[in-house]
Amino acid sequence: MDSIIAQIQAIAQNTDEGGRLKIIQSLKRVQNELQSPQDIFIELAVPGLTNAMLRISADLGLLRSLASSDTSLTVVEISDLTGASSPFLERILRHLAAIDMIKETGINEYCANRTTHVLASSKGEAMVYHGFDTVGPVVKEMPAFFAENKYEDVMLNTNTPFQKAHNTKLTSFEWLVQQPKHFENLQKIMTALQGSEWTEGLEVFDNEARRFPLKALSAAPEKPFLVDVGGGHGHQCIELGKKYPNLLGHLVFQDLPEAVENLAPIDGVRAEAYDFFQAQPIIGAKFYYLRRIMHDWPDEKAAKILHNIRAAMNPDSRILIDDAVLPDTGANWQSTVADLSMMTFAGKERTKHQWESLAASAGLRVEHIHTYVASTYTAVLVLATH
Repeated sequence: MDSIIAQIQAIAQNTDEGGRLKIIQSLKRVQNELQSPQDIFIELAVPGLTNAMLRISADLGLLRSLASSDTSLTVVEISDLTGASSPFLERILRHLAAIDMIKETGINEYCANRTTHVLASSKGEAMVYHGFDTVGPVVKEMPAFFAENKYEDVMLNTNTPFQKAHNTKLTSFEWLVQQPKHFENLQKIMTALQGSEWTEGLEVFDNEARRFPLKALSAAPEKPFLVDVGGGHGHQCIELGKKYPNLLGHLVFQDLPEAVENLAPIDGVRAEAYDFFQAQPIIGAKFYYLRRIMHDWPDEKAAKILHNIRAAMNPDSRILIDDAVLPDTGANWQSTVADLSMMTFAGKERTKHQWESLAASAGLRVEHIHTYVASTYTAVLVLATH
């Protein structure tokens, strides 16, 4: 068995992201074929148990304690660090080791593994809290909500499983901005997804960015080069500034006041409070960029966002939508999970045809689709005026 595992690991080390995901899918199929009915029943018997244990671990700083130690820790030592009783910790740690969240090194002795370090980071903890506190109650209410609504697709973001779960009439984002801890967790998760890899091979952007004239950072251009609409804490503008220093001073990110008002200044990047359901105040920017924004909204709302940007565009302006473009068949499980998660508050992942229909409804056309992570269907859709 060890030799087989070593062969699989060797193959994984010499493949790309698509190959890695195919290996994982193949292993999942093998697992499904090997599981007995009893194995399946046990997995389904206590849904959400591991999420609850991770939530408790985050509260205690348990994974952080393991991740910060260079050596294995005994249960007693972990008890001293966390303040939880040894008998209680013994049972939780045993489970976390059994599912490979941590590594068991001896009797009542544990150390961190790769997964521990991921979950012990501030972004990992934010994901644990967001998943358990915000998303978990929504998932629990999905069966009852859809039964009550006769199994219709979700079309209004004011009538979703989210409202039922959190006993609110507010939309998910309206509710989140009124819950500072939950909102901050979401922002941390978004920064974990930052990067400029989407620019590789996207010639319509890369060529323009590279030949953009160098100017003093203090210069105030009439028209910014790029406006990151719904840009959170400015993480994407920061990444672009690293790759294209000549753009610094000409990058703007916009988000709700709750997201931007207390941020420290970012050199070469301007923060602007803005609600994208209102008129876009920046006229004639070269690019308007939306990363993982459009899949949060149903078609009517998404069209409104695009319509507001469309009204601010010059003929040579472009909208860049950085999101997933689902295949018509054979979607992978990560994408189906994302789509069903979006459905809980009226968002959706879209196919090429659905993106084209959405663009047309706002008076735009899909000029180009640049897929930069084929395994997850992640792409930049370039939208132009007719």
